[in-house]
Amino acid sequence: MTQIRFWLAAIVCGGQEDRPQASLAELVAAAQQEGVVALVDGQLRQAQKEKVNPVGVTVSEELCQAFATAARQEVFVSMMQEGESQRLLALMAEAGISGLLLKGSALAYWAYPAPHLRACSDVDLLLPSRNAAEELARRLCAAGVGYERSNTSGELVAYELMCRRHISDALKLEVDIHWRLANSPLFAEAFTFDELMAESIALLRLGPNARGLGLVHASIHACIHRALNLSIGVDDKLKWLYDLEVLMALFTLEDWQRTVDLSIKKGLAGVVLSGLRAAAATFGRQLPEKASMALQRAEMAESLDAKSLSDWRYMQRKTFQALPSLALRLRWLWQRIFPSKDYLAYLYGCENRNYAALMMHRLKKVTQQIRR
Repeated sequence: MTQIRFWLAAIVCGGQEDRPQASLAELVAAAQQEGVVALVDGQLRQAQKEKVNPVGVTVSEELCQAFATAARQEVFVSMMQEGESQRLLALMAEAGISGLLLKGSALAYWAYPAPHLRACSDVDLLLPSRNAAEELARRLCAAGVGYERSNTSGELVAYELMCRRHISDALKLEVDIHWRLANSPLFAEAFTFDELMAESIALLRLGPNARGLGLVHASIHACIHRALNLSIGVDDKLKWLYDLEVLMALFTLEDWQRTVDLSIKKGLAGVVLSGLRAAAATFGRQLPEKASMALQRAEMAESLDAKSLSDWRYMQRKTFQALPSLALRLRWLWQRIFPSKDYLAYLYGCENRNYAALMMHRLKKVTQQIRR
């Protein structure tokens, strides 16, 4: 970890670490990039209130004010996303569609003390089928509030529909409507919607039909999400690792055993162990030896090498092999090579480029990944 990242991780979990030699703007920018602005602000406020020093040096008024100002934006975005989640759930109730909120969209409302403490860039929702996802996307875009549907890269590459609402240049809301838990054939069939719903948690603040993944499923999903990020060259963010830290803090002995048993049953022991270890190392947690050893033993018998999650070529090969037929494999290849303009613009953050320019940018990125 860089010095600033190490400092942020220490502050987030209430530890002590000397403030790095960096400007206030650099510290805030790094916290925004890592998705932990509000968490750092909360710890600094607590330090001021209790007159304790969590950072190894005097907590200056300027430092606290810089993070307080940035955190107010997090509160505003959180309120906007809460409203969008409620809008979605109302549309689902009207249509008789059941669903589960995923990742930060759910964790913010039951795993964190306050919703704004879990920074979210979009609202993620899992529905039982592609047809249900299509129907909800249609209703959302017809609701007259400005949502437009974006084309994804293909149903074998991303099992989701994206709907976006442009509010201002500084604020854009995105709703990702999934019909599989993970956007990869490697993990897409690991869990059925029914088994996830059976252990789900009520999110009453959002509405009577609001539910999110249960503790064990949410933890495993966080590890899967991390694996997919690593496979496309997206490094760990502190907010994602802190999700696992927060969830592990809630584990009972029975939860640990359930996580181990389910990870082994689903062939995800290596992926889960890798995620838990990364979070534990970042925030100073000691994993239970029994659970760690059981996952490590199971990992050795799995076909997916969790030590190669960051190896793009390896992960592409394993994804190709995970598809059950030649026809599906060829379709997957086509969708990987020629994704939609909307998907490329979303992936690379280059909305103003034409398709040819986006494909050239993609070719450059793929070449870099192959040469690693």
